[in-house]
Amino acid sequence: MKTADLASPQQKALPPRRRRRRKGFFFKAASLGLDLLLGVGIYYLIDWLTGFYSHTTAAAVLLPVVMAILGMMLVGGYRYATDFASLRYASEHLISFAVTYPLAAFVLYVVVSFGPNPTSGRGIFTISYVALAVCTLAIRRSYWFIRSKYRTVRPFLVIADAKFGPVFYRDYLLNSPTHPIVYAAADQSILGKELAGTGSPILGRLAASMIDSMNPEEAAAYEGIILAANLSSLGENLLSRLGTIHFEEMPVYSMESFYEKYWEKIPLQVVGPAWPLETEFILVNHSVFTTLKRISDVLISLLALIVVAPVMAVVTVIIRLSDGAPVFYSQQRVGVHGNPFTLYKFRTMKVGSDKGESYTSEGDSRVTRIGNILRKTRLDELPQLWNVLRGDMSMIGPRAEWIKLVKEYDQKIAHYQFRHLVRPGITGWAQVNYPYGANLEDTMQKLSYDLFYIRNFSLRLDAEVLLKTLHVMSFGKGR
Repeated sequence: MKTADLASPQQKALPPRRRRRRKGFFFKAASLGLDLLLGVGIYYLIDWLTGFYSHTTAAAVLLPVVMAILGMMLVGGYRYATDFASLRYASEHLISFAVTYPLAAFVLYVVVSFGPNPTSGRGIFTISYVALAVCTLAIRRSYWFIRSKYRTVRPFLVIADAKFGPVFYRDYLLNSPTHPIVYAAADQSILGKELAGTGSPILGRLAASMIDSMNPEEAAAYEGIILAANLSSLGENLLSRLGTIHFEEMPVYSMESFYEKYWEKIPLQVVGPAWPLETEFILVNHSVFTTLKRISDVLISLLALIVVAPVMAVVTVIIRLSDGAPVFYSQQRVGVHGNPFTLYKFRTMKVGSDKGESYTSEGDSRVTRIGNILRKTRLDELPQLWNVLRGDMSMIGPRAEWIKLVKEYDQKIAHYQFRHLVRPGITGWAQVNYPYGANLEDTMQKLSYDLFYIRNFSLRLDAEVLLKTLHVMSFGKGR
């Protein structure tokens, strides 16, 4: 890991909070400006190479670039911390262009150019859009590799206690850590002990003494402070000092705020009985978005059923010829507010398999050969469009679980019922961020993503789920 730092002394003196905000602002502004100039430049270059074939208008030049920028925003193309070198980002970047291309074409050629208003040729529009997709991805990857040679990776200081410290440590290892961690004991009772058993970090310093003696130069060595501890046990003096640090020197995160910002999920250990009563949850049941979401679900599911009808007919014939009847599989699932409904899917397992093990595993012998293909491509879920049209489900939401499993989870997982605050979905935030659940621990991890989705219920998050779903389908990661 590179630790060289080419920043000036003035830049080094900036506290981490201001430094990160400044870097994020300049990155976003520079990226937006560069993408806009690049899109316009590519258009005029292709127009020049083709002998000024197109009828150039402001809409023809700018509208496709704006649509492309909106798509890149949804996949993190303007976030300073995004890993632009990852194959996942490359996939989502290109998928965002594939999705916004027909939308841009519709707006440009149907809405803006309706009537006698001329616009650019479709060939130039298409070539410039593809070129912009490739160039913007190449620039971001190049930037990431150059930046990785010179950037300083600062550690987080984690104040841990015996209850929440081990939880954070295990989740940190699970979530592909990129920042080093320095642990400090929240109290004397765990000082000098291993945080989470054999092989885990030893808590060699007391948090209160570290914070009391910390000056601005020492604070600048950390990216931030994470409170993986019961706040009421930290003491008024320490909390007061942390409050000053948070506003003047560097960010101080509770476990919940850190998980939401960096891992985009909710730690179940901090969720209490009053969690749904917080202000944010007014959006779930009373926002205009809820109504728009239902209207879009009806329109999308109806249109999708018409479009995929030939595909469903082919799948029906293949299942019938290869595995016999029945073609469809139905099961009682739990919907919004805990109301049961019948979910429909193409059958992917041998008849009677639902009477055995509740979970399917990799290479499960109960899954048929055709069923394995249907699961990987998510084609087995096409009949759920009927559930969406009926109002049992939404296109996007938490996974609709089997009633038998829900009864088990309600007993073993605290506050599991909160995921029923919204309609279940064909795809969702948990499904695109965590692999298929095969045990109780997996279910708890997926619930933490479901709760993040419910708290951040929005059109932007739904659009991001859609793009990530296309990524999952493209690489056959379904099950």
